[in-house]
Amino acid sequence: MKKICPNCEGTNVAEIMYGLPTQEFMEELDKEQNKDKYQLGGCCISEDDPAFSCNDCGNLFGNREEEEEN
Repeated sequence: MKKICPNCEGTNVAEIMYGLPTQEFMEELDKEQNKDKYQLGGCCISEDDPAFSCNDCGNLFGNREEEEEN
């Protein structure tokens, strides 16, 4: 399901991935078909981390924990 940015209503949205990425994941990120689909969020994880980032306006939105429950 396509995510829509609540700020600019764009659909060019990346899922933010948290934790230490593996070498295999980094290689997948480099592939053209995965361009702009994912963004690294870092290793420090909290309860209110955003789940998505708009590639057009830079808005961070959604809640990582709520998305993991679905």
